[in-house]
Amino acid sequence: MDRLLQRSMRLATASAVDHDESVACVSMKKALHELIVETRAAARPSRVRGPELKLDAHVRKMSRVTAISRSKGDVYVKELLRYLDSFGMDRTASQREFHTAFLSATLPHIYGSAEFERNRTRILREHNLQKPRHEVLVVTPRRWGKTTSVAMFVAALVLSTADMWVSIFSTGQRASSSLLEAIYKMVCATPNGSQRVLRRNQEQLYLNGDGPDDTRRVYSYPSSVQGVPPTLMRITTSAYTVSAPALRSIVCRRLSS
Repeated sequence: MDRLLQRSMRLATASAVDHDESVACVSMKKALHELIVETRAAARPSRVRGPELKLDAHVRKMSRVTAISRSKGDVYVKELLRYLDSFGMDRTASQREFHTAFLSATLPHIYGSAEFERNRTRILREHNLQKPRHEVLVVTPRRWGKTTSVAMFVAALVLSTADMWVSIFSTGQRASSSLLEAIYKMVCATPNGSQRVLRRNQEQLYLNGDGPDDTRRVYSYPSSVQGVPPTLMRITTSAYTVSAPALRSIVCRRLSS
């Protein structure tokens, strides 16, 4: 519209200045011809050829690949966080801190090695990590909620993540059995949770996943057991009463190993 207005002004100017009628007609025809040429050029679809076309197609392809590659692990993490607040229990500040640490240590298992490496920078940035964390050491007084925290996290992990296997090692058979029972109760506290249980005994808990080949497993053993199955995640639970110097020695040796 701006160009059309400019052309009209040129025509009016040409008519006013050129007193000779023939000169005014020539100017008007020339201006109209230029306007028609520009209008046709603007209406013609632009064609991208050569390297520009290949680059544009590559960008579109990588955008689709990036959207697909981010989806699975991100959905698992989102579901895990949702399950942590769906067990009918109010998590304490310490338990929330425990779960944040547990999540940071299990991210490579949740995303899978290939997807985690492909999106390593983004995942670490979103979880405020400088590098992947593989171990978490939690030392608190007794009755602080460690066992409940582990039960909640393991239940949320196997409920949210496909093909997840978890092995837990406790100080004895009674402790390992009670922990597995707590995990089972957490699972049953979710909608249709009890219907997902495929197998359950003192040492094993199998859950049905999203497909026939998706079986999620929790193994809970005393620490002395031998020949355990391969796992994606190992958790050791124990309770000790130690002095402050001994505790510092344990923590320093653990962190330096």
